[in-house]
Amino acid sequence: MEVGFGTLLEQKQTLSQSQIQSLEILAMDSMELGRMLHDEYLENPILDYTGTEPGPVKTQELAGDYAGTPFYQHGEDLNEKNDGNIPAQERDTIRTYLLWQLDRSRYAKEEWTAMEYMTDCLEDSGFFVTPLEEVAAACGVTLEQAAACLEDLRQLEPYGVFAEDLKHCLLKQIQILGQEDSDLWNVVDGYLEAVAAGRISEISRGLKLSTAKVRKCISQIGELNPRPLAGFGTEKASYIVPDIILHKENGEWYGELNDSWMEDYRINDYYLKMMKESEEKELVDYFKGKLERVRFLMSSIEQRRQTILAIVNYIIERQKPFLDGKGPLVPMTMKDAAEALGIHPSTVSRAVRGKYVQYPNGSIFMKSLFTASAGKEEGVSAMGVKQSLKELIEGEDHRKPYSDKELAELLEQRDIHISRRAVAKYREEMGIKGSFERREQRS
Repeated sequence: MEVGFGTLLEQKQTLSQSQIQSLEILAMDSMELGRMLHDEYLENPILDYTGTEPGPVKTQELAGDYAGTPFYQHGEDLNEKNDGNIPAQERDTIRTYLLWQLDRSRYAKEEWTAMEYMTDCLEDSGFFVTPLEEVAAACGVTLEQAAACLEDLRQLEPYGVFAEDLKHCLLKQIQILGQEDSDLWNVVDGYLEAVAAGRISEISRGLKLSTAKVRKCISQIGELNPRPLAGFGTEKASYIVPDIILHKENGEWYGELNDSWMEDYRINDYYLKMMKESEEKELVDYFKGKLERVRFLMSSIEQRRQTILAIVNYIIERQKPFLDGKGPLVPMTMKDAAEALGIHPSTVSRAVRGKYVQYPNGSIFMKSLFTASAGKEEGVSAMGVKQSLKELIEGEDHRKPYSDKELAELLEQRDIHISRRAVAKYREEMGIKGSFERREQRS
């Protein structure tokens, strides 16, 4: 056997610790950012604070009067009801429920930290899209350890949680049902888009199944849970002030960050002067390290500000009818925003995570402004469908209410192409009864 030496050139992208921290700062809402800076102020003599409160606002317990306040109420100033404050969800319950299912003694300290980190990175739906390279760098584990931890998390209930996308979420649930390699598995694995578009004949030809069999599989898919964490409630909520304020001047919309409290933080001139005049190397090095930390934080916060404002301006450009109260949300995804701004979709996801927008007609979860097309054709969002449904039902003959099939046909006339089943889903989400119950209630 011949042994030799060679050089292998390999290109690999890694994230530095400072990049990880910048991403964490980008994902912070105003409250989290305020707490982080206040903690830094307590530990770092170079950072000075001249304000009276350590952040933008104090949290307070949620009063029941506002717990169910909808964000889409044109013509009514929600600001007068609750001063712009809206309930903030707590994620501790979700983390506790998920990690309770694991035996902590089986994992090293760093691995458990990685699991907590990944749990905190879960999307509201229950999907996990954070790159494992980021997890490994942030938690001090290898890529292999991060992958193994993620695989364990994917075995937890509700089944499908931590999946990378809808397909893998559904496949996990099918696996739990013991139906791997079944017709149902094959339909989800290879034809999920065709299912969503109603292209039954395409699935039938591709898998050599009868139309009846395909319809049965689609019915079974409807019984699965596409969003494992949907409706996962919490016991406690608190008010927070929205992170972004939208206002209209001379017919134009403008957005600004609600971060004027940041002006209370500045570099302490006394210690800066001491650093420059001191002849003790150890003291000078200490202050230089603290100064470098402050400059890094301020740079990251400014970068966060520019990124969020760029996304806000993009939202304003796309959603003017909604902001003006003249229409529903226009379909707009985070991928659309990322492509328009020349950034990665995960950057958009971090920038909008946990943040709220206040505008004259109320306050709204920033992530709710992003919505995919609801019909088979582009141009109509779920909110648009619901608005049209509401108008049709309000204008129907009370003695003979529209059936879901009739509502689907009427929506077709408005160029909204959705199935009868989708009509039923949106109707139920709005709390509107079926045609029989509506006729009974009104008679």
